[in-house]
Amino acid sequence: MVNEARGARWEHFPMSCTRFLAAALSGELRSDVLSSSFPLAVHEFRRLGPA
Repeated sequence: MVNEARGARWEHFPMSCTRFLAAALSGELRSDVLSSSFPLAVHEFRRLGPA
């Protein structure tokens, strides 16, 4: 389930969280709730916390 951050709308995606993230980041998944600029063309992954 994905919630519209500033509203009450929800979208249901019948898949695991891992599959949802992979589909969202690859552009395979389309959503009316997520930002139209998501995902960005270039992904950046940064380590959080001490190195």
